[in-house]
Amino acid sequence: MPYEMQPLLEKCDAEDLKVILEQIASYINLSSDSELKHSFALSSQTQSLEDRSRFLKIIEREIRYLGSSEIAYASRKLMVNDDPPGVSIYEMIEDVSVKLKVKQKYFGSVESRLERLVRATAERTFFELSAEQQRELFERACVGKKQQKEFFDKLKGNKVLIIPLLLTVLGPEITKEIVIGLAISAAAVHLGRDAAKAFIAKLITKFPVWAEWLGPIVWGLSLGWIAIDLQGAAYRKTIPILLYLGIVGLRDGPEEGDAFWT
Repeated sequence: MPYEMQPLLEKCDAEDLKVILEQIASYINLSSDSELKHSFALSSQTQSLEDRSRFLKIIEREIRYLGSSEIAYASRKLMVNDDPPGVSIYEMIEDVSVKLKVKQKYFGSVESRLERLVRATAERTFFELSAEQQRELFERACVGKKQQKEFFDKLKGNKVLIIPLLLTVLGPEITKEIVIGLAISAAAVHLGRDAAKAFIAKLITKFPVWAEWLGPIVWGLSLGWIAIDLQGAAYRKTIPILLYLGIVGLRDGPEEGDAFWT
């Protein structure tokens, strides 16, 4: 099975990769956390394109390991000799979309699918916020009271069109910032309190607008529309990782262009 995530992983800077590494880390793994950490240190030290390429392939292997069952992973690794042996990232995106109960269009690249996952998750998360939290979200994004009133007045007529409404009232840049803030909060909810604190701390320099707002929101947000069977604890890792990678993709604009927001 070929590597599928490399173009998107190439967009990650050192801080992005640290966030992802924190989520991958575990004590028991049929793959190799130690190899991953060593490769990251080596690529950071040498700044070699070859070392970075090798490291990003290990990252993808570890992510796809998380989306695989232990037995199936070991079987593919030892008997089929797949490289990487984990489940396809496309299958992981579909699985996480089902778990998050969001609609997903299963076409296009890995990046475009993850961007759509971020959008759909942000939409659902917005309606989980209280009216006060929704308004604080807009204030953090420097949206004036007049624009807020215009948005909420229009939203009453059609809640299905939240993203197009945001785009119409606030413009593409503020809409993107709000979508990212909502997606980060949804990702953090799945980590558990201690892990979420560490996750948010890592994001302070990347997303300073949301760092202070996220803590209280995450602690009070239950996301009752999600019913995840945590018997497979990997969802505590795969959901935040995939949402974060979708955010990385959105930073330079969605692959679908303006059509993404409509």
